[in-house]
Amino acid sequence: MEEFKLMPRTYGRFEDKTIVVTGGGSGIGLQTAKDLHRDGAFVHIIGRNAKKLTAAREAIGGGSKAFVHQCDISQEDQVALTFKSIEDTSGKIYGLVNNAAINPSRNDATHTEIKDWRDTLEVNLTGAFNCSKAAVGQMLDRGEGSIVNISSVGGLNAFTTRTSYNASKFGLIGLTQSMAIDYAERNIRVNAVCPGYVKTELTAPLFEKMGKDKFEALVSAHAMKRLGRPEEISKAILFLLSEEASFITGVALPVDGGYLLKG
Repeated sequence: MEEFKLMPRTYGRFEDKTIVVTGGGSGIGLQTAKDLHRDGAFVHIIGRNAKKLTAAREAIGGGSKAFVHQCDISQEDQVALTFKSIEDTSGKIYGLVNNAAINPSRNDATHTEIKDWRDTLEVNLTGAFNCSKAAVGQMLDRGEGSIVNISSVGGLNAFTTRTSYNASKFGLIGLTQSMAIDYAERNIRVNAVCPGYVKTELTAPLFEKMGKDKFEALVSAHAMKRLGRPEEISKAILFLLSEEASFITGVALPVDGGYLLKG
């Protein structure tokens, strides 16, 4: 009779690593936070809406490895204080997912209000810069790190009437590649994921407003003839964060069901 042996404990890819997700209160950010938590990470969600943050912590399972922080990422001083608090809570940051984004203006340049332009760049681009700057300081001390910026297919191919959004998402890819070059020799990788159209609780009302014909045309614009799911984007994010992608930096990865192929 063979001797029974206990199998060694299997650790998650991010066991006890501190990872920050901005805009983690819903949609892709929340799904990513859930998956990181399931994979053993200390997950810190940053957002502006206290009610959504509380709900998000409960949604990912709570416990001793889930944390939420109310912070306006466009404000450098708030970001610095928040990231210091994160370090004090669970140690120096290994991973950062810059997911927070807004899209208040769906207009061409002549009809884009300057306030919408500034607000979009402040959150989508300056916010990612502020968080990356704060995280890299800790990653350098740690001796490793991985940042994943959530851009868009609209950061690779411009959408019509999305002046400020396109500019912010193209800029995010530029930030990705600039930081990737600067920190590659310091064992810090920086990559971007560019999602196509994904159905979430936030985008669902927009799709409904399109009407049946326009929505069906949008779906047909994807080679796979469907929209994406948050978990499909999250899987790409976790891959780029992980050691499985140890020789990958500076890429902008479309996860779009073939939308760009048909565009």
